[in-house]
Amino acid sequence: MQDQVHLSVVQLVPVPLAPEANVQRMVEWVRDEGAAADVVVFPELATTGYVPPEPTAAFTARLRDASERVPGRLTDALAAVAQETRTHVVAGFSELGDDGELYNSIVWVHRADGALHVHRKAHLFQRERAYFAAGDRFEAFDTDLGRVGLQVCYDSKYPEVSRLQALAGAELMIAVFAYAPDPGVPADILQHRAVVRAWENGAFYVAANRLGREGDDAFAGRSAVAGPTGRILTDPDDATAPVVRAVLDAGDFALAGRDALLVADRRPDLYGTPGPNERNPSR
Repeated sequence: MQDQVHLSVVQLVPVPLAPEANVQRMVEWVRDEGAAADVVVFPELATTGYVPPEPTAAFTARLRDASERVPGRLTDALAAVAQETRTHVVAGFSELGDDGELYNSIVWVHRADGALHVHRKAHLFQRERAYFAAGDRFEAFDTDLGRVGLQVCYDSKYPEVSRLQALAGAELMIAVFAYAPDPGVPADILQHRAVVRAWENGAFYVAANRLGREGDDAFAGRSAVAGPTGRILTDPDDATAPVVRAVLDAGDFALAGRDALLVADRRPDLYGTPGPNERNPSR
């Protein structure tokens, strides 16, 4: 991994079903943050906003019209600004697949050449099943910053996801959220999620959430980044700030004993190895 990585999470408040406006705002944020950041991250469904609990034919049709093909409007704009600013860009979006299905997706856009890596959310949460099809894989891929794995919100609740990506070599895992607090759940739960996933996999973990309100959903912000030792790298005072920033230091891998954790000390003879439908070759 690069010795130091400067990362910015923009806790964007999307304009519902207004992709052109949202994409333009994302481009402007990348220009603002790109002078200091190696990677800028936007939350889940940043191009459209989140989906209502009760689906209607009218909303579903508008969501389809607002969704992005890959490559397409979103990825073209982010590729251009990534190359302009020399900043990697990560964003959640509603994807219209070549198969005609909608997917709750996340894209990594490389800063050198605009190359794309897309992950489709595999664990759909409640109301999302009325709108989206599920993804079917978890992968890790190489960048000039290090090896990366992508997740979307509810994917992060399954420890197998992060472990599979870590075993595939991911040093940095990024999960994007549209998280509104659940009853009885601590307000800083995303901080806990980031700490646990980072510490148990000896990796950096980013939990990138949004702000704002849509209907009854009041999104929490509180984005968090944790390092391989479980140390929180973001400032808790930035819980509702427009941007949350962190510096990732590769020296933390040695402190975390990553090689022992993932290789030498593991006991797959006791708990098995990933099955055929769980293997995750890199692209």
